[in-house]
Amino acid sequence: MSSLYRQHAGIFRIASLLYFTPCSYNEELGRFEAGKRNLVVLVVVLAVTIPFWVFDIWLMAITLLNKYTAVYAAFGSIELFIYVCVVMCTMVNVFVKRKRITRMMNVLFRPESILDRCSHKQYFHRYNDNRKFGLFALFITIGFCFKFSYFHNLELRILTVMVASRFFALWVLVFVHRLHVKAIALRMVQLRTLYASEEIEQHLSYFLDRYDRYCEQIVEVDRCYSFPVMLVFLLVMLQLIYLAEDWYTMIETRTFVLLKDDFLNSLLKQLWQTLYGALGYYAISACSKTSQEVEETALCTRHFDDYRLKNTRAAKQIQKFLLKNLHQKKKFSACGFFDIDNTVIYMVFSSIVTYLVILIQFKQLETDLTQGDFNVTSNATTN
Repeated sequence: MSSLYRQHAGIFRIASLLYFTPCSYNEELGRFEAGKRNLVVLVVVLAVTIPFWVFDIWLMAITLLNKYTAVYAAFGSIELFIYVCVVMCTMVNVFVKRKRITRMMNVLFRPESILDRCSHKQYFHRYNDNRKFGLFALFITIGFCFKFSYFHNLELRILTVMVASRFFALWVLVFVHRLHVKAIALRMVQLRTLYASEEIEQHLSYFLDRYDRYCEQIVEVDRCYSFPVMLVFLLVMLQLIYLAEDWYTMIETRTFVLLKDDFLNSLLKQLWQTLYGALGYYAISACSKTSQEVEETALCTRHFDDYRLKNTRAAKQIQKFLLKNLHQKKKFSACGFFDIDNTVIYMVFSSIVTYLVILIQFKQLETDLTQGDFNVTSNATTN
């Protein structure tokens, strides 16, 4: 296995237990394989997950949704539906595309002797996500412990466990997608190092072949994980709408937190919603950075000016390579609906503003209707 996979073996192990990856590394054969053990994991996970979601929906309905106004109950139902879709669709998607994902992992995470020689320690430090994953796991644990101790009702405590479990599963999914994306970026950096070395003359065909191979994996990552990631973006946007609505309410009521008598609980709620924004940013930043690395790797061949190789087969290969790749933007997409790059951040913020305005209008309409019913009742009582 590659150094990147070995470095993040713990994350991939957790992902395989959730069946977010359909294969495991066979040390004897030196490749990833989707075996019977992985299918057993899928059966066990489904046996646990389906009752989990049924109980979660029932618990949400009796503890929270029935206490919300009609507008918030609708948003809460949509949120819960997206949560179910993200996890269940990911497992079904991974099962259906298990052979494709296994092939992709054998391309991205198997050793490459020539490229691995071009690696420096700072590369692996730059692409190491263990500290970030551990930090967010710590935040989730702290938030869970506080919420668990805050609620005294058994049903709300169980719901707290479920909310933390949902959120952790989302983080694992995003990090799995992110590691596949960053594996491409690391290979591109290694290809540029190889191109700048004195060995490029004898490894030029290898350079061109590996560039095409790893560029093809962008499409493969999209085919395997873009639908679950798109659902994660929907969930992120919904949570940020909640956060924006809370801030709007604070500005409107001129209060620092929504619950004056419970500062920590209100603050933790907003920090929890902010973590969803970080979730979306982590997916976006990895895709955007990798697209830049791919483009820079193609651009580095423009300065192929070795006089010894002019008018040779190597020069023609480079020219053909430039014509093919120089003006083609290699970007990740969310099922073809939009490219996953920094422009998604602006799109999300504009969507938040739009839906916040709609939510405020619905709340105002609901308030007006409530006041109207109250006035009618008062007049009837008076008469």
